[in-house]
Amino acid sequence: MELNSIIGDIYDASENDDNWLAVGKRLFKHLGADAGSLRLQGDGGKSVNVFETRAENDHYVEHYLQLDPIRSALSNLIRRNEADGKVLLDEELVESDAYHRTEFYRDFAKPQGQEHMIVGIVGDRDRSIVGFYRQGLAFGVRERATLSTLLPHVRRALQLRQRLQRADFDARLGYAAFEALPGAAIVVDADCNVLFANSSATKALRYRDRPVCLATSPISGTKLAVDNRGEVSRLRAMIRDAAAGGGGGAMRLEFDTLGNSARIGQYAIFVSPQLPEHTGHAFEEGGCVPVLVQISELSSPRAARPSLLSELFGLSAAEGAVAAALLGGQSAEAVARERDVSLDTVRTQIRTVLRKSNATNLRDFERIGALLSSLGR
Repeated sequence: MELNSIIGDIYDASENDDNWLAVGKRLFKHLGADAGSLRLQGDGGKSVNVFETRAENDHYVEHYLQLDPIRSALSNLIRRNEADGKVLLDEELVESDAYHRTEFYRDFAKPQGQEHMIVGIVGDRDRSIVGFYRQGLAFGVRERATLSTLLPHVRRALQLRQRLQRADFDARLGYAAFEALPGAAIVVDADCNVLFANSSATKALRYRDRPVCLATSPISGTKLAVDNRGEVSRLRAMIRDAAAGGGGGAMRLEFDTLGNSARIGQYAIFVSPQLPEHTGHAFEEGGCVPVLVQISELSSPRAARPSLLSELFGLSAAEGAVAAALLGGQSAEAVARERDVSLDTVRTQIRTVLRKSNATNLRDFERIGALLSSLGR
């Protein structure tokens, strides 16, 4: 029963590295070991003994790991694919008298209480080794049998740990990419229930006075809502089409802007299904795929940053500022007044901007700028 309980703890540790410390303590007691080692990759790729809490002197440990004749012998076995799942005693790897004469044993292992050692080669992708040490009595048949029983579970736990870490990395990478999408980006289901929204969406669409908003209620949760009976039907139809594997679509919404009756606001809405490699899997299960909805406010153009324009096209700070102002809708005359320079100076700077950006004219440069403004927010 004790061993079954330890096996359960091993699988628990695959989900949380902090739990390996408790696993180590239970294994030390069960095997009669004074200490032990299971080195796993931690943050930043650093190798850490998860059975210990004390901070390690990296240079000290690295020096002696390179001198360790036991580890060297194990590495040779692993390279020859002769070691997976094996449990070995130190004297089976290195002759005892020769081992006790090494600098590693004299200056590191013995002071650390590692007179006798039993090791198991886990057989996972990272070629992990689990080892236990003690003074006095050598490890024997009972400890070998116990570790042999545990090794397959350690291997499966480490494989599960690797999969969970990869899934976590992919999730964080996907979140970062989603946050980087230009404008408001929302993932919805076929009924417009919001599954995820980036920070731009939660900021821009939180007001109910806009024609598109994220409407939240305690009963239905958060939905993507459109304040226009005809247009909401179009949007829902596109979302249902995309959720069923269709192409989705695009639409434009016009609305009155508050405090500016002379300007009509405009939203561009693009609806597209989830990535194709995930879509087929959803159909096999008979379900609908998530739908990506991207919303950009056409009536509020944003110019690319002057620093971005300077970095891309080798513009001076002044030329970058002029380029950004032009993309922001200002005329050459307005730029000259704002920068307190002559109109001829601004026109010279505009010609330089067009030459350095390989734009044929201002309209061509505006096309380049529109793309940059969506990518370099």
